[in-house]
Amino acid sequence: MKILVAHAGMSGLSASVAERVARVLTGLGADVTLLPMSGVTTVKGYSAVVAGCQEQGGGWVPEAMEFVRHNQAALNKKPFAIFTVIPSLGSAKGAESHMVILQYTAHVRGMVHTISEGFFSGDAEKKDSSQPGERSRFKLRLLLGLLREAETRGHSEIETWAAQLHEKLVKLLSR
Repeated sequence: MKILVAHAGMSGLSASVAERVARVLTGLGADVTLLPMSGVTTVKGYSAVVAGCQEQGGGWVPEAMEFVRHNQAALNKKPFAIFTVIPSLGSAKGAESHMVILQYTAHVRGMVHTISEGFFSGDAEKKDSSQPGERSRFKLRLLLGLLREAETRGHSEIETWAAQLHEKLVKLLSR
């Protein structure tokens, strides 16, 4: 499975999240290419695409929207997942906040069907207090289909989302 993980934005937050997603997908066996959206010449040749950026003014940055517009036809023919980095997300709580956050990607969903969306605060490199070998056990349990929702709590939201995305992609692409 060949996956493109692309990111946009001037801050390092979206690049950091994209790197984390790419690392998890690679660790689970995918062939991953990580690029800034400005460096992507085509999405052809990839089984799936993951794209993301930092929220700006209640939506995606212009570079990211242009990436989606430019590749819209090809993206509608393959699994497409998106993530949005929202620095204020840590303080957003409740259903009302969730509805506002979903509006940040409404324009993207209006152009291309998404199979998964991740919303992150941008705190991609939190200190990990896990025990030695815990990540390997997490990956093994995921691969064997033995992972329970409660077991994902010790891992970052980004890593968990990426692992669940990988599982969804395996199912979609094996049909």
